[in-house]
Amino acid sequence: MKPQRLTWLLHSPQPRPTLFRLVIAAALVLTLLVLFVKPTVATLLPFYRAVFELIGDDYRILFLGLATQGADSVIRLDVTLAKTVLVGGQFIVPEARGSANVTTLVGYAVQPMAVALIVLLAWSCQNWQTMVLRLAVLIPLLSVTLALDVPFVFAAELWGLFLDALAPGRWSPMLAWSAFLQGGGRIALGLAAALVSVSIPELMLKKTVPVREATISGGLDCS
Repeated sequence: MKPQRLTWLLHSPQPRPTLFRLVIAAALVLTLLVLFVKPTVATLLPFYRAVFELIGDDYRILFLGLATQGADSVIRLDVTLAKTVLVGGQFIVPEARGSANVTTLVGYAVQPMAVALIVLLAWSCQNWQTMVLRLAVLIPLLSVTLALDVPFVFAAELWGLFLDALAPGRWSPMLAWSAFLQGGGRIALGLAAALVSVSIPELMLKKTVPVREATISGGLDCS
């Protein structure tokens, strides 16, 4: 492939090269995830624990880690009540032997990350500086996305156990958020993170260009 042709495929915003980059980015990211999904999720477990302890202080974590459920690899959370909770007008008192567990597929945990990276890598980019800026913006956005995903899904599933038994049909914002995530919301969050990561560096670069032009013009006027 000629260098000019390769440059056109990598940087052109036209549909055909964009589709080419999308296919290549998807193949690369998905291959890496298939190979390293478990180690990736394992590194996120302390982060998930910290977030869950903030939003789920009614529970005491007995176990949080990777497990196998049938043919699936899952993240499993085992908890017991840490204090008395009020559900549907009834008090639930912690029991020494009482526990509950919830799981989610390992692949779900990395879904927003995969979508964001595929879109980011497939987006036309004129230079490496822009790509580095995009990745720098994406990292904190992905941290927020990850925090809003698995820990909240676990908290919602545990709360749902109480509601099913003591207040069936009761609406809960946490259950609504969990339903959103599991109904395609993870893909939406990944897309949103990618689009913001593309937009912010573009705005930053647009602001720096006029400043440089003004500096050059000022220098010419003084000569």
